[in-house]
Amino acid sequence: MKKRFIFIPALLILTALVFFAVRWLYTPKALNLTSDAAYFWATKKFDDDKWLFREYPTGHKYFLYLPEKYRDDRDNETAKLPLIVTFHGSMESAAALKYARPFITPDFQKNIYPEGCAVMAVVARIGYFTDPHSMSLLIQNVLLQNRCIDQTNVIAYGFSQGAKYAVELACTEPHLLRGVISGSGFYQMSTKELLSLLPVSFYFATSANDKGIFEQGSPTGKRCARWCSNSRYVEYKTRGHFYVELADKTGRGEETAFDWLKSVVNR
Repeated sequence: MKKRFIFIPALLILTALVFFAVRWLYTPKALNLTSDAAYFWATKKFDDDKWLFREYPTGHKYFLYLPEKYRDDRDNETAKLPLIVTFHGSMESAAALKYARPFITPDFQKNIYPEGCAVMAVVARIGYFTDPHSMSLLIQNVLLQNRCIDQTNVIAYGFSQGAKYAVELACTEPHLLRGVISGSGFYQMSTKELLSLLPVSFYFATSANDKGIFEQGSPTGKRCARWCSNSRYVEYKTRGHFYVELADKTGRGEETAFDWLKSVVNR
């Protein structure tokens, strides 16, 4: 009888410890900005009616879209704009803006968030993306120079090698991203990496006839959909090598990729 009285409190304590441990794992952690805004200085830049272009001595290049009312009001921290960062496929540098344009249409901007959102189209330095640590610093620099962007609301969108890289970036800097959209990506996430990313929302999409990519990408997509917060895994049979489109269905009734993205940035 005495052993039973000892066992019950111990079990309750263990249950409580497990509960708080799981809760901690699923709680988003604050990003400690490690980049100085002065670290990157542009050697080339131009501003047109939609994009702000910047190129740095490091070889980094990007196009940044800000809603019109914030182009001259970048230090307005009350805006809390989400930021979508897009990564193109291997050797697709010339198509960098292709994947960003759907996010700057008037309809998207009007419906995604009350004040619209910022969009950053990154151009790979050598035709494909490498060094996620330096990319993290680049994105942090954009956050520091544009206070109208919410530092806790960054989404990475990638296609092919860019999709693989977006997931790798999340694994390298677990507190940088709120969400990741991976179309035809092939990063194989370890259990340790998965545990560090439980608060991050993932949208993985693969196709069974995308040979070599599907075999690598689908296991990670399935694991993230099962364990990570508000995540989706979509598997097609014959779509081939493709990128996620906003009208794509998530497999949950009529929910689309846009619906899912909106739920993430407005979380």
